Amino acid sequence: MKLHISIFQLPDGMHIATCAEIPMCQVLRQNKGHAIQDVKKMVRKFLEERAEQGRPFVPELREFEVENITLNE
Repeated sequence: MKLHISIFQLPDGMHIATCAEIPMCQVLRQNKGHAIQDVKKMVRKFLEERAEQGRPFVPELREFEVENITLNE
């Protein structure tokens, strides 16, 4: 199964990593690499727990378009 990680840096330098398909799997770390590593661990644990409970996880993603947003400077 291929999943996607979204990562971005906050103004204070912290990094947020989230699994796109499992939004409750989200971490906040000072280091980008650690954020990616930790969110992957969280996803694995989530999937293992679901499997143990006999509840398969089948993600559903949908795309949508947003109009261009212009920043007022």
